[in-house]
Amino acid sequence: MFVVTLNWNLEDDTAACVESLQAAGVPLERIVVVDNGSRAGAVEALAARCGPALPLLRNDRNLGFAAGMNVGLRHALAQGARSVLVLNNDTIVAPTMVQTLLEADEQLGRPGILGPAIYHFDDPERLWKLGDKRHRWLPMPRPMSLPADMAPLAVDYVTGCAMLVRREVFETVGLLDERYYMYFEDADFCRRARDAGFAVWSVPRAPMWHKVSLTARRDRPFNRYHQALGQVRFYREHAHGPWRPLREAYIGVKVLKATAQDLWHGDWSLIGATLRGTMDGYKEGWPRAGGHSRPGVSREQ
Repeated sequence: MFVVTLNWNLEDDTAACVESLQAAGVPLERIVVVDNGSRAGAVEALAARCGPALPLLRNDRNLGFAAGMNVGLRHALAQGARSVLVLNNDTIVAPTMVQTLLEADEQLGRPGILGPAIYHFDDPERLWKLGDKRHRWLPMPRPMSLPADMAPLAVDYVTGCAMLVRREVFETVGLLDERYYMYFEDADFCRRARDAGFAVWSVPRAPMWHKVSLTARRDRPFNRYHQALGQVRFYREHAHGPWRPLREAYIGVKVLKATAQDLWHGDWSLIGATLRGTMDGYKEGWPRAGGHSRPGVSREQ
């Protein structure tokens, strides 16, 4: 198993994440860090703290989450990885998390994608994400709660903050879709995997912690724009037929809810970002025939 994580001007958090992975038993040479065009000196600082054995790949500019992560995924798969843990760099994994995921992978009959239980870093007992199930008659997801017996849960989606993906999934459906600069590339990937016959599971007994507040503070209008854009792209791509009217209603409700919250807080920059992202998503004429950007994976790698 390899781990791939993406760094952009957060070398201290990335180093802390790497150290937690080492404490969880992952060899340093199997932790691939992709630097996504950070400021001068960031890569050198990270290398100095983590050591020369850390595989550090450099992008000359910020490619976004999906394209940046794909650089690391290609590297890991070329090294023969049987599975890859896609992981946010602003996270800390529990010492038992990796082994628990790998054991669940075997016990569940080697499913396609596994996700851990993710808690807030600044509120360690509060669950952030466990996975989502799609409503039976509606195209939108509903978050899962921790089960009383803490047994693995069959879900439709897990977050790209942390997901263990088997090599066969990449070989069958390709890598992350690079049309998604950030947000919804994980939901799209899980949906494609499920459509190809792979199972998606959440493993409550595999805990980790995400610095959610740190992520939320960074470039908020920029992030909100891509969140709104990705939302339109995802639902126009995957919700068709009788779900189409519900899809449009759901997007509308989400936009109105976000706008009302931002109005209450007087944050006009976020309102503008939400509206621009939504409108740009509809202007694209998505999906475009032959216009996807889902890089394939050679089975010979």
